[in-house]
Amino acid sequence: MAFSLLWSLGLILSIIIFAIDFGLLFNFKDISKKSLVKYSMIFFISTLILIYFIDLFKSQLLSFLGLYNYLLLFLISFILILIGCIINKNNNFNKDFKSIVILSYLCFVLMALMCILSKQALFGLNSLQISFLTAILFTVLVIVFRFVFTKYDLINSYHTFGSLYFILGAYCLVVSLLLPNIISLNLNEMSPINIVSIESMILTILLLVFVAVIGLLYYKKNSKFK
Repeated sequence: MAFSLLWSLGLILSIIIFAIDFGLLFNFKDISKKSLVKYSMIFFISTLILIYFIDLFKSQLLSFLGLYNYLLLFLISFILILIGCIINKNNNFNKDFKSIVILSYLCFVLMALMCILSKQALFGLNSLQISFLTAILFTVLVIVFRFVFTKYDLINSYHTFGSLYFILGAYCLVVSLLLPNIISLNLNEMSPINIVSIESMILTILLLVFVAVIGLLYYKKNSKFK
């Protein structure tokens, strides 16, 4: 029950993270209200359809991916770091806007796919309910965060935004190394986590600290943070 709730909350957290991401994207792009409505409709319809079919066919998808669906985090981290490279490579945000939006949305779908495949039920909802609520929450939050960031201008550096992609990508990479130990837990008996190697856990923790330090230094260097 607790771990089912954990994966359910993971989906909500993914929605919030990428809603913030798109709010920032639209803030940088300074799109009109008309364009915001257009993008919101696209997000709502595409999210509704994709999440519905992911949950509807999760048994088939799970049989294809096996118990290693957490490896999707490797792909997500690669895409996030790629976006960071695209952003920091040049200052032509208008040229790269569509590519960044598509890649970011792909990461969101992959994250949702991983959360949905991890448990048989999310909050006890059926496929239509999950897809409908996900689409509504994601779309509403994108609009809300867009206006919040426009009003307060919380991040005013394009390259700072790229640094955040790098940090998020590195975080996903480290988490993907920890998930196998978490998934190895026997949920029925609630037995302790089976850690294969203490040395590997220590190295993973050291890697996490190293990535956090490098990420903060990179963020400070490429932003106006003092």
